[in-house]
Amino acid sequence: MTVMAAITPHEQNDVVPGQGLSEQLKTIYQRISRQYPFLSCIGVAATDKGNSSLQLYASSCGSISSGKIPPTFKLEGSNQTPLVVEDMSIFAGADDSSHPPALFQSGLTLPLIANDHTLGYTFFTATEKDCFTPEIIQQMSIYSRVIARLLASEKRTTENLRTAVAGILQLNNVNEAESPAHLRRVAEYSKLIATECAAAHDLDARWIDHLVMFAPLHDIGKVFIPESILLSPDRLTNEEFEQVKTHTLKGRDIIDHMITSFGYQDELHYTNMLRNIILHHHEAMDGSGYPYGLKGEEIPLEARIVAVADVLDALLTRRSYKEAWSMQRTMETMQELAGPRLDPEFVEILTRDPDELVQIRIRCAQE
Repeated sequence: MTVMAAITPHEQNDVVPGQGLSEQLKTIYQRISRQYPFLSCIGVAATDKGNSSLQLYASSCGSISSGKIPPTFKLEGSNQTPLVVEDMSIFAGADDSSHPPALFQSGLTLPLIANDHTLGYTFFTATEKDCFTPEIIQQMSIYSRVIARLLASEKRTTENLRTAVAGILQLNNVNEAESPAHLRRVAEYSKLIATECAAAHDLDARWIDHLVMFAPLHDIGKVFIPESILLSPDRLTNEEFEQVKTHTLKGRDIIDHMITSFGYQDELHYTNMLRNIILHHHEAMDGSGYPYGLKGEEIPLEARIVAVADVLDALLTRRSYKEAWSMQRTMETMQELAGPRLDPEFVEILTRDPDELVQIRIRCAQE
């Protein structure tokens, strides 16, 4: 039985099993808006693993998918009672410029509770003021309970994926070419880039969370490359370099096996993102990269982000064939690579504050 069956037994196909929460919210919104046409958006604010602050987790409307939670709904409080804002114009002075005011004339916030735990809050917004009557609040509360179950299920699914990813990461212990600290730094640099460009690229908190989860797997295919090549202090021969280049395809094969074995579905598990990172993080903006010679925006966004993070850390870190470079030399080289090899937008983000990069390196060394 689908989740919507609890509300409308005759419309069991309204919610499609296997869809992600944002898609489910869109389906629920379409259902509710037939009865309440003034409804403009449904959103979920929740905490992510390792971050206790509320973030926009999913929404039914693109107008806030890349924005921050409207300030109206940061007033969640500590109780478990509905919060109604009958006239959102009282927040006109707040930093809410990313949200079209016509869509948010009034609002309702409800806690999302599953198994006696508050997972976050769901908010309903309307194009009219004073429209959330007690009867409507009661109806929205029913949908909120459905959304709480969806959120709890998706979080369990994400944790299962984290476990699978952690298991695959253990393969990196087979050789010494990829240190745990390097993998953590690449993930943190990628997070920094994605957070800074979220609004420009319409990235929500879940997309960034999965990017951080998957970034450490970028070179997983190197488990099939001999250590004698990966740790060679000498310049690689053409034959050796061609062998190294196969790690992107071999890594893709590992992930495809994981996807098949665990039955992961892309909408729920972002498996296309994972495959793209592994397969395309050595593509170059000018088309000179591998394995397919993609160029510019042909290269998936997530792969372009991880590529910048990976190159930065490689330059700053001692390798078998080089000493660690200074921050100044690294910054200059990154700027030279911006355009022909690396995405200039992401290079600019990552190099604008060297002190922040130093702090990331310190934190990752301590973990």
